Amino acid sequence: MTEFLGSGLTVPQWISWSSLWRGGLLALCIAFVFSTQLLFQFDMYENWPLADILLGWLDHFVDQIIVAVCIFVGIAVAVLIPTNSTTGKHLLLLTSITLGALAGEALLLLRVPLPPGISVAGVLFSKVARWLVVTGLAYAFFVFQRQAAQAAAQAHESELQHIQLDQQMTEARLQSLRAQIEPHFLFNTLANVHQLYRTEPDRGRKMLANFIAYLRTALLQMRRNETTLKQEAELAQTYLDVLQVRMGKRLKVRFVIPEDLAALRFPPLALSTLTENAIKHGLNPLPEGGVIEITARAEDGRLKVSVADTGAGLQRNSGTGTGIANLRARLAALYGDSGNLAFEANVPRGIRATIVVPLKGAGVGGD
Repeated sequence: MTEFLGSGLTVPQWISWSSLWRGGLLALCIAFVFSTQLLFQFDMYENWPLADILLGWLDHFVDQIIVAVCIFVGIAVAVLIPTNSTTGKHLLLLTSITLGALAGEALLLLRVPLPPGISVAGVLFSKVARWLVVTGLAYAFFVFQRQAAQAAAQAHESELQHIQLDQQMTEARLQSLRAQIEPHFLFNTLANVHQLYRTEPDRGRKMLANFIAYLRTALLQMRRNETTLKQEAELAQTYLDVLQVRMGKRLKVRFVIPEDLAALRFPPLALSTLTENAIKHGLNPLPEGGVIEITARAEDGRLKVSVADTGAGLQRNSGTGTGIANLRARLAALYGDSGNLAFEANVPRGIRATIVVPLKGAGVGGD
């Protein structure tokens, strides 16, 4: 993959002009370090004035810059040559470093020839080897640093994708669970309305009116990803209004929800599930019926919402139905270990089911 330049040339994406700029600066630093070896020949300070020594160092520094520039030009040319493999790319750059160092040292020998009897090939080999080792180490550090940055970026991207996938799976799971919860009550109510219209038309009309009110509230709730405690209480109230027609005096209802908690966010359809469970397994089995009490309180940084009944009490299968299992799964998906559903014996009789969610996570929702 390449990026286009104004001149019509292309440069591989794995290296940019900013990288070349950093490489040039690094080459300058290496040249400076090489040149300072002259300053550490302490016997010179006994025979030469400091000004002459500094002029000699400056001349030596210029020589090193010439070699560094040749290496830099070699690298700049090498990055413009397309390669199909990482190994080929590294070999090409190391070759360019070698050729650049060789060209630079050869220019210096043309500028200041060696004394007779000294092997030109030997001098070139030793100096090029020195440049290759130091510059190769610098390049290896650059490659390692870039690979580490790419690995960190890939890990971050992978983590983001994992989080997004988890969110999508959680949403899909919630939608699936919600679809399982919604139809159960509807069919039972329609059957009751049909029966009452045949036997007691007035009660049938009242139940149908309450049922329509319930549908208006429930359909609005089902379209929301989150609801407030007040909205959930209203839905539970309309649900119980429908059942009030069927059960008459056998059903008594109490709500104790403080105003300061009413606007807090709460899982959709959670109260309806618990209320339906209390009716089905608590009050329906008893000829005399009983009381449904829905309460909410804040305690130890948590919001606790309870549905208590004075029905048949804890049974072996209490809290194990499909609706309750779905509710537990939804709480786990929404809050993890911070959300839970617990059942306990109510006093003097019946069951108290309590949903606990983080008060901080509940926040404040709008109507």
